[in-house]
Amino acid sequence: MRRPSRAILTFAAVAAFAVSGTATATATTETAAQATSMAAHFGTVPASSTASAIGDIYPAKWRNVPQDSVVDDWNMYNRECVSWAAFNIARHGESANNYGDAKYWDDNARNNGYRVDNNPTEGSIAQTDNGTYGHVAIVDSVHGGTVTVEDYNWAGDGHYLVHDVSASSFRYIHFYN
Repeated sequence: MRRPSRAILTFAAVAAFAVSGTATATATTETAAQATSMAAHFGTVPASSTASAIGDIYPAKWRNVPQDSVVDDWNMYNRECVSWAAFNIARHGESANNYGDAKYWDDNARNNGYRVDNNPTEGSIAQTDNGTYGHVAIVDSVHGGTVTVEDYNWAGDGHYLVHDVSASSFRYIHFYN
């Protein structure tokens, strides 16, 4: 998922401050960020105890700098869900180069000959068009109607997270399995 630009959030905060003061400016900025997060849309559930997460192996050159401050090797902003997924896909010898916002990944993958369906498997990419930019995550494990996923920016804050989601909320892209 991609966040609104910092400039837009800063402008909204400054405008709110000019109208009614500091508290409103802070609330406006936080509300804008929360409204665009997948956590706000789907909620967040702790990861299953059987998760076998690959862990936050995202390279430090993208992880340890401010979110959206650099472009990765796949032409995506750092610490976004799409950058994290593209990095992991490349580790398996495949590419999601220039796939754009997460909401386009299923169509781009299908057009490039990858299988896209409603059947989650370990290692597949969970994808949704929901929200402004959509979202992608890596499926860690499947537990009936729930999948444990690993992603970046679920909460709109640019951080890594392992959590459970309803399997029916996503499509699954099979890049390498």
